[in-house]
Amino acid sequence: MRKGVFFTMLAFSLMANGVLGQEANEGSVGALITDRPTQTYSSFVLPKGAFQIESGVGYSRIDFPANGALTDKFMAETFTLNFLQMRYGVSDKLELRLAQNVYVNRGKVNGDVVNKGSVQFASTWIGAKLNVLNEDGFIPQTSFLAEYVSDIFDENIGQDLINLRLNFSNTLSDKLTLGYGIGGFIPTETESFNFEYSVVGSYAFQPNWGAFLELYGTLRNDWVNTHNVDMGLSYLVNNNLQLDVYTGFDLTNNLGDTDFIFGLGFSTRILKK
Repeated sequence: MRKGVFFTMLAFSLMANGVLGQEANEGSVGALITDRPTQTYSSFVLPKGAFQIESGVGYSRIDFPANGALTDKFMAETFTLNFLQMRYGVSDKLELRLAQNVYVNRGKVNGDVVNKGSVQFASTWIGAKLNVLNEDGFIPQTSFLAEYVSDIFDENIGQDLINLRLNFSNTLSDKLTLGYGIGGFIPTETESFNFEYSVVGSYAFQPNWGAFLELYGTLRNDWVNTHNVDMGLSYLVNNNLQLDVYTGFDLTNNLGDTDFIFGLGFSTRILKK
């Protein structure tokens, strides 16, 4: 399986290199639409021949407060050194996707660093997004996403996963957009399934500036449910370059779940002539 994933990544990279040789043509399509920095996947598929890179750095924290049997305060931190997602429009209905994270973990006890891990590769995500419906009145823009999450570089994942999502969006006004999605991860070796949801409102308060507020969570059949909120800003430098920043926190205070996130990044697109 790992050899198959490796050759898929190689083929994707070679195809992307061919696209990189083309000059961007900003007048052919509108401004780029990204998956980051929200947890909600965009319902839009890249136009044919477009190659898009979405990248950034991030920080997340899990707190274990001193109470009950815990006499010390523990904290587990993750520093994402690079989140890299590459997308390529095979046609106006289908895009291919490849994502890879690089991160470092760190542990603290009562504020003192007790464990600093080495640089690690996260799971590799390979998949595709398919356009299902175009927005028409109350009918939302709809797409279907399928990804295979592999342990090609990640030895901590335990088992491979299949990520399936339905993604929707409605244009409520010339400044306000509502995005939402449902789906989850299907483990390849066990029968457990985590159902995930997300809802995000995006508001363009200036021609190049946007803000979002998002609610997302996980409904689990083998553990407690989680609900989270995040918010952020995006700045469109031009039709093919976007910058973003975001932060968020947990609403349920479940032990062992991520309590705080922060990140910033950029997205850029290259179009064929």
